[in-house]
Amino acid sequence: MGVSTLVFGAGASYAAPDIQATMAQLNQQFSNEVIIPGYQALGLRMDVLVQTAQAFEADPTEDNLGAVRAAWLDTLSQWTSSNAIAFGPVHSLGYSTALESPVDETGIDLLLANATETEEFNVAALLPSLQGFEAIAYVLATADEKTAADFSAQERRYLTALATRAQAVTGDILAVWQGGWNNYPAYSTLLSTAGSPGNSTYLSVQAGSEEIIRTIINSLDVVAGEELPDLLETSTTLAEAPDEMTLQLLTSSLQGIQSAYLGTVESPNETTIGVSELVAIANPDIDSQIQTSLTVALDGIEQAMADPSNTTSLVEAQSSLELAFELLETEVLPLVKN
Repeated sequence: MGVSTLVFGAGASYAAPDIQATMAQLNQQFSNEVIIPGYQALGLRMDVLVQTAQAFEADPTEDNLGAVRAAWLDTLSQWTSSNAIAFGPVHSLGYSTALESPVDETGIDLLLANATETEEFNVAALLPSLQGFEAIAYVLATADEKTAADFSAQERRYLTALATRAQAVTGDILAVWQGGWNNYPAYSTLLSTAGSPGNSTYLSVQAGSEEIIRTIINSLDVVAGEELPDLLETSTTLAEAPDEMTLQLLTSSLQGIQSAYLGTVESPNETTIGVSELVAIANPDIDSQIQTSLTVALDGIEQAMADPSNTTSLVEAQSSLELAFELLETEVLPLVKN
């Protein structure tokens, strides 16, 4: 039997074994080159967040408050980048709920009002709305002019407890990817062995690659279909320039998406496979369009950070991401489902 050929895009073709082998390599490398390094970087930032929170609890100076606020934003940026390509245990085991649930401001106020000056906070036992990044932001009052002297002992202690809980959650996510959970193998093993006998999570090689690509598509949909339109509508309605923090987090999301598409190389002597290589086998022009779209979008947000009053660059970024979304959904996704 000869090698079969499949049609992709505008009349291009490729040999089926080539795409199958590339999908297998993508599945094998993606965890160690993209997912795990992202969570490791998040863990390092969590360490700094805990350390700065502890320092502020012990010594509530303006410098220490500034340090913990900066560490919170740095950590949130890394989480945003990692979460742009998050799938598997971060959602199925509830870790994302503990980190990014909408905050219950009234609940936090009541919790702090009823706490004694020496009471310890068991954050893990609290509702998700009383923990996570938004709860930390609320206590830090990042949008207000709250000074270090305005923080009570309870607030400072709760802040440390929140940071410590978030550190533990992110550590658990990394542990599941690297070592497994409840007698299940490491999630990196499940992905890298997609299609192997006994792998009930990914029954085929295609299933592993499809999850990676769907994650990118879903993240692009959120940024291009929700976050950027909301930002542009607010700017138009309220005549307010987007704030730098929002733009920084959008940049982090796109950097995570770009990392997944291109792949991440841990060593200069090491080669890696990203979704890009998969697409390029079938149609280099489509791969080039997607790469360019992501670069243009990142440049557009960078321009908006330099000049927040000019939203034209954000409109261009949205159009570029919509193109990348359309190409991935209509051209690339069918590639791995065949």
